[in-house]
Amino acid sequence: MSSKGTRYTQNEIDKLASMYSDGTSVYKICKVLNRSETSVKNHLKRLGLFIPTEVILLDTEEFNLNWLYWIFIPLFVFKANTNPLELILYMLFL
Repeated sequence: MSSKGTRYTQNEIDKLASMYSDGTSVYKICKVLNRSETSVKNHLKRLGLFIPTEVILLDTEEFNLNWLYWIFIPLFVFKANTNPLELILYMLFL
């Protein structure tokens, strides 16, 4: 095993590719090859084996529940002992 900061040998690159193809985690490959995670991921990207996943951010305005305030607040103002769950169950089993 070579130390950190040196170039990958062809043997290491082959071992890296075969280990990743066999399903070995990147963390375990790092430990076996004594390389950093960034280095291993970059070599896997160059080989076309590692495709980083993208995080999809959801628009928070899609799940805007402010309209519920217009229903529940007046409900509690006009009748303080109103329980939304009790109302739903009452309407279901009326």
